[in-house]
Amino acid sequence: TSACVRFEGLFVNLVSVSSAEELVDVVASRLAGSRFQLSIWVDDVDAVCSALEARGVTLLSGPVDREWGMRTATFADPAGHSWEVAQAIEPSNAA
Repeated sequence: TSACVRFEGLFVNLVSVSSAEELVDVVASRLAGSRFQLSIWVDDVDAVCSALEARGVTLLSGPVDREWGMRTATFADPAGHSWEVAQAIEPSNAA
């Protein structure tokens, strides 16, 4: 389960531990310290991923289309924090 709260252009998504792996892709253990992911909405996830990879960033996941209408990709910054770039797309009809 999860709950997403929108504050204008900022989204805070609170995810239960049992749902986190499916929704976030990378979940740190309680001992690892960082247990959050920062998401940035962009116009073109693929272009952002290409630019990140050109700068030596390794993607952890994606780009992938999510059934709820987002195209996402994740990467970790040098400190190990998880970042997601997300683009709104048409939701899939998959059940």
